[in-house]
Amino acid sequence: MFNEKQINFIQSLGLKLDFDNLTDDDLVNIEDAVADKLQQAGFDAAYDTTSIGKMCESILDELV
Repeated sequence: MFNEKQINFIQSLGLKLDFDNLTDDDLVNIEDAVADKLQQAGFDAAYDTTSIGKMCESILDELV
């Protein structure tokens, strides 16, 4: 589901999960943490997407 860069990013948010056996609760926790990070650091002053924002969006796209 997630590639290695996405997994590393998710883990950097403090989520230590078994990515081979993700539960529904794990997916909700990922969505919440990534959405929070997107709001905090996903856009620059001109509201352009930052590299962090692009990573967040790629992870959220996987959850749809």
